[in-house]
Amino acid sequence: MATISIAEFKDFLREFDADLRKKTLLRMSQVAFDSAAVGANRHFKTGALRQSLRNKAEPKGVDVNRRRVFHDRNRAPHAVFVNFGTRPHIIKPKDKKALRWVGPNGFIFAKEVKHPGYKGDAYMVRAATDAIRSMGSIVDDILQETNNA
Repeated sequence: MATISIAEFKDFLREFDADLRKKTLLRMSQVAFDSAAVGANRHFKTGALRQSLRNKAEPKGVDVNRRRVFHDRNRAPHAVFVNFGTRPHIIKPKDKKALRWVGPNGFIFAKEVKHPGYKGDAYMVRAATDAIRSMGSIVDDILQETNNA
């Protein structure tokens, strides 16, 4: 399978008429959003990752319609760490004297915790890849719909 650069992809899209480009980007963003939702749902402790996913139109200029699939950082500020991981690090309390969490026999307190780090789950990258891989079939479907109309 051949890969193309972002610049080549943008040039390819510019060759489409505005309506086809808009429909293609909308459907590709929906593929990315759906794929990202599957990834976010794997991290379900609070549901914040899934709830923070957005698929928004961001018009810029007269003819260009942009879309963005992203996490709302106000709802899930930890999304970047879930996607890209962390190095081992020390966790200390911000405003209190100790950290507290529930253990098997009640509350556990500590002045600091050595976090081992986290490999990450790059589901947003996979979502973007899924969207790009689906572009050919999306364009075919839109052209088919246009011809049948």
